[in-house]
Amino acid sequence: SSGINAEYGGMRHQLDDLEKRNLELKRDLSKMTTSYEETAECNKALSAEILRTKNLYHNSIMEGDDERARHKLTIQEYHTMCRSIEERHEKEKQELNQEVIEIKAKVGGKDIDIPSEQRLRELEMELAKTKLCLVEANCKA
Repeated sequence: SSGINAEYGGMRHQLDDLEKRNLELKRDLSKMTTSYEETAECNKALSAEILRTKNLYHNSIMEGDDERARHKLTIQEYHTMCRSIEERHEKEKQELNQEVIEIKAKVGGKDIDIPSEQRLRELEMELAKTKLCLVEANCKA
């Protein structure tokens, strides 16, 4: 009977150890389950943030493309305006030079103050201002 009691006592000790180990494993499992749930929750939040960031990036790219197209159109309009003004300036300059030649011929080639020369300077100034606007637009783009 003492052998059985000793054997029973040894088995009881092993059973106690196994129950302790079982409790430890259950606690570890609970901690890991909680950790997994927290990680899954964090992953879900990060995925949502990535999606928001991608959408924001896409929208920013679209806005940038739209703005670039508007700037390009504005620059093209400035180029067209400059060409038109320059062509008009050249035409008026030729007409004024012809007028100066005709007036000088009428007065015998003497140097005289002709109002159309003032107009020529005004046109040249207008052309210079327009070209400056074009350069500023190109610099901003």
